[in-house]
Amino acid sequence: MQANLNESWRIGPVEVPSRLVLAPMAGVSVQAFRRQGRRFGAGLVCSEMVSCAGLHHRNERSLGYLRIASDERPLAVQIFGSEPTLMAEAAGMVEAAGADIVDINFGCPVNKVVKCNGGSGLLRDLPLVEEILQKVRSAISIPLTMKFRAGWNDRELVHVRMAKLAEENGLQAIALPPGPAPQWHRQVS
Repeated sequence: MQANLNESWRIGPVEVPSRLVLAPMAGVSVQAFRRQGRRFGAGLVCSEMVSCAGLHHRNERSLGYLRIASDERPLAVQIFGSEPTLMAEAAGMVEAAGADIVDINFGCPVNKVVKCNGGSGLLRDLPLVEEILQKVRSAISIPLTMKFRAGWNDRELVHVRMAKLAEENGLQAIALPPGPAPQWHRQVS
């Protein structure tokens, strides 16, 4: 079966005009890049991941990620962190800034993110993941999505439980890249 990449689809009430999605990429998915992505056919563009702690502390760089132009919509802003209350606060800020979707990153394997128990580090604490999803979902009215990996490593796979948590907490979509987080990050404890 061949997919029609020009076919529209929905994430909750958000209509995405094509099947092409410009994935969130740290250091790359800045506003100018997202706008070019939309110009060249991406149906949905995503911000690079934004630190919830940075938004809470009103960090200028973090707040800059919430500048949204009308020609980059629909737009998902991806947040990361590990403190449920700060995650909910950040999600509210993302919605207030005009984003169409809040996306939570549970997949980043980068050491500086994992050391703070963010990104794929949260795959080791599913009760905390559930608390984050509940608080964020209750803080916003726009669609909530999440990106996660199959597991912390190839022996600790949690992808099925993560998908069930998404369903139980009213998320509208999930993204699951292939495989667990890279093996090099197991050195982080």
